[in-house]
Amino acid sequence: MIVGVVRRVSSPVLVGRDAEMVQLRGALERAATGEPAIVVVAGEAGVGKTRLVAELIREAAGTGRRDQPGRPRRGGVVALLGGCLDVGDGVFAYAPVVEALRPLAGLLEPEELDRVLDGARGELARLVPELGQVPAGDPAAPLAPTRLFELLLGVLRRLAERGPVLLVVEDLHWADQSTRDLLGFLVRNLRGGVGLLMTYRSDELHRRHPLRPFLAELDRTGRAERLELARLDRRDLAELLAGILDGPVAPALVGEILARSEGNPFFAEELLAAHLEGTRLPSALRDLVLARVDALSEPAQRVLQAAAVAGTHVDHELLAAVVGQDAEQLVRLLREAVTHHVLAVDEASGAYLFRHALVQEAVYDDLLPIQRAPMHAAYARALEDRIERRGERGRVTDLEQGQLAYHWCAAHDRGRALVASVRAGQVAEAASAPAEALEHYERALELCEEAPDAAERSPLDRVALLQRAAEAASHAGWWDRAVTLARLALDRVDADREPLRAGALVERLARYHWLAGDRTRALAAIQRAVAVIPARPPSLERARALAAYGQILMLLSRHAEALGHCEQAVAMAREVGDRAVEGHALTSLGTSLSILGKVDEGIAHLQEGMGIANELGDLDDIGRAHANLATVLARVGRAAEAVEVYLAGTELARRHGAFERYCSNLLPDAATALLSLGRFDEAEALLNEVFELELPSPSHRICPLIARGTLRMLRGDLAAAEADLRWILEEARAPLDPQSAAPVFNCLAEAAIWDGRLSDARAAVAEGLRILATAEEPCWLTELCRTGLGVEAAAAELARARHADAEERDANQRASALIDRCRAVASTAGASLPPVEANLRTAEAEWSRVVGASDPVRWELSARTWEALSQPFLAAASHWRRAEALLAARASREDAAVALRTARELAARLGARLLLAEVDSLARRARIDLAATSDGEAPDGAEGEGEPASATDHFGLTRREREVLALVADGRTNRQIAESLFISEKTASVHVSNILAKLGVANRGEAGAVAHRLRMTG
Repeated sequence: MIVGVVRRVSSPVLVGRDAEMVQLRGALERAATGEPAIVVVAGEAGVGKTRLVAELIREAAGTGRRDQPGRPRRGGVVALLGGCLDVGDGVFAYAPVVEALRPLAGLLEPEELDRVLDGARGELARLVPELGQVPAGDPAAPLAPTRLFELLLGVLRRLAERGPVLLVVEDLHWADQSTRDLLGFLVRNLRGGVGLLMTYRSDELHRRHPLRPFLAELDRTGRAERLELARLDRRDLAELLAGILDGPVAPALVGEILARSEGNPFFAEELLAAHLEGTRLPSALRDLVLARVDALSEPAQRVLQAAAVAGTHVDHELLAAVVGQDAEQLVRLLREAVTHHVLAVDEASGAYLFRHALVQEAVYDDLLPIQRAPMHAAYARALEDRIERRGERGRVTDLEQGQLAYHWCAAHDRGRALVASVRAGQVAEAASAPAEALEHYERALELCEEAPDAAERSPLDRVALLQRAAEAASHAGWWDRAVTLARLALDRVDADREPLRAGALVERLARYHWLAGDRTRALAAIQRAVAVIPARPPSLERARALAAYGQILMLLSRHAEALGHCEQAVAMAREVGDRAVEGHALTSLGTSLSILGKVDEGIAHLQEGMGIANELGDLDDIGRAHANLATVLARVGRAAEAVEVYLAGTELARRHGAFERYCSNLLPDAATALLSLGRFDEAEALLNEVFELELPSPSHRICPLIARGTLRMLRGDLAAAEADLRWILEEARAPLDPQSAAPVFNCLAEAAIWDGRLSDARAAVAEGLRILATAEEPCWLTELCRTGLGVEAAAAELARARHADAEERDANQRASALIDRCRAVASTAGASLPPVEANLRTAEAEWSRVVGASDPVRWELSARTWEALSQPFLAAASHWRRAEALLAARASREDAAVALRTARELAARLGARLLLAEVDSLARRARIDLAATSDGEAPDGAEGEGEPASATDHFGLTRREREVLALVADGRTNRQIAESLFISEKTASVHVSNILAKLGVANRGEAGAVAHRLRMTG
């Protein structure tokens, strides 16, 4: 037996990466202490990304002691490693996640695995069969991608409770769309305990590479560190080579390898190996990579060629079927490839891996086209045989079906490729990978065009293919594409011959239009669907179309119209026995009934719809039922109950792995209800939780921004409030629906009123009312009218002070229209909606300001109504206005003081600084001491009015005289000054005379000029 010296072809130590390792160790340490730790490692092929990751994993594994062999001790680092696959156009969804999670079943004790999976086992088993059995029922029922993402996030978080977790995803440049979506979700939501490390080839990213937007979004979030691996310099390269040879390397050889490899570690190792083996140094990278392959025996090279057709991961059983070698001989040839460091063995899966993807690429590219197709066909047949042997009980994975489609396509067998692509699409849908399902379906559609005869063997006809492709596009969030595909399907259906099929397609088209933000086309499409589908005999298609029609009308706030369609949908769903449609329609029906004033009946329907959703376990309808019921409770004045329902829905979504999917509406709506109750800090905490998620699209930001803008306005941060609301108007991709438009424009109007910009406030109210012109939304309509009357009341008072009679008439005319509309809406809504009654009472009080003296009785009624609804901000504002009205009417100062003290206490508790400032200003002008137990008034004259207001007032003016001077500078008469400060006209005259004397001026005009010049008017 001849014994030779086996030289290493890779360095035993990591060279030239000290700084990078420090950065990665730091990230892992941050994860261990509960901070986010996300790192993206970039570099050209062969620069050492995989080696760097391997070193980090080796170190991480070394830090955790083990209780048993193969089982990390609690507190140790768990490293989960997965790589993306390069398989051309036949992408496999979630490949790195499957690979990373597969070892969990063997890594953890059964009890610990149960805890970590916590109910997600059955769902995740769709992707990773090693984790358990798919739940009973329809094995192909798809999970929504966001729910799958939430489940995986929950697994990682629970796994991290036992110690730090390092999730590594390599070769991100080959990632499928679903994997990129999942990783984006993890980047937004990982909070600590889990380190996420991703690698990609920077030299693979052409201008239109799909990874570029993903990387740009990572940079935008600021959550991920970027680490770019550079090539090695001469000193590091010499150390690398010395490590391989266990000794110093001749400078000439170092220089030669450095020149040829340009510092790329993998190329350098290959060049050194070629030098040691006495082969000619290759002149190009391809030749360099193939030089090691050329050293293999010819039979081993043929095996390697067959392996390259499979991709970078090679299954032994499939490879054996393709090459047709004797089993022992195949093992010998594979061992030869492993010994020569061309292949390696993946211990976890038993698959063979090319030592570097460049090797696989070079071997595959070296094959002639005439060689590739037969081998692809052989792989496809081997896969089909494996699936057939498994029998009906076996489950075809997304990976297997995707491979099958890929190989038949590459084999140019269009008929089999078509069938395999359709089935791959179906499996991808079931695996919650809509982007990949769409890829498969669209490839199948292309094959239908290329080989129409083969289309007859397809499991789905052309229309069904287009329909499934449209649905996959919709689930992937590509709604315009879904619209296009649905229209193509409709073009192939004769509505007269197949009305049910045509109607069902149009109903889906309506949904895609709605999701794309095109409300007009959505409404037209659903009307067409109902018209196309016959009313008799009863059908599931018509029940669905009626339910969708009712829902769209409800969302458009056309509630009276919605009722009839929802009732028909419920009746027909019961006839055909479809509980899901029945529950969905009941939720819409209950919502519209409640908003139109039939609260008890509406809530009963909503609760029945929620019960059906819970019975069927339909998470979408469960979430929708909670949202609609809570919204109704808030609209009818039961805000505290609404908060409980919103939060219960949020917890259900969190428990079922769909938190991010629903939180962008449920939590902000809960925050809005909390704001109405004066629970500002709780509302802010909920909104912080939402905005931490970095919501992915403008439509997801609308509801949170409305709530945050409202909070900021109530607290007095007007600029920030307007920034939030203007963002919605400028960035929202579709026109706002009434339910969004009303709060946006109402809040903008209120902010403008506080800021003194009455024309802007008036414009905001007008735009809100225009959008709600055909809406049946009594709460929002009366609220906008209430705010509009506040605008016109301020305008009328200002006009009266300036004797601008024309302006006062204009304000009166606009206000008259608003109060008439408010009364009309309130009369149709019925007394069962307390917020509508409260809005009307406040509107009536504002109307009194418009037409003359503000009515304290009406303001008292307004305050009591808001107090009954537990809405402290509006109650405080009403108390303030009541005190103002009492003082202006020279009524009871004691009652005015009580109202002011109540308003101040509420405003201070809320932190409503602008309202607080108005209350304090009124108290100061009225000479009411809010800290006193009585009215605390001083004599109504010029005596005893306190010390000078500030050190800058060298004229000896008292605080009251400065207030009078500000009004003089504004051009006010003595009578107007008296009205503003709630003093007699005679007292105002005394103040003016004293001011003229102290300033040493002859008349009011000179006094005003001095005040402006010295800035003594503030």
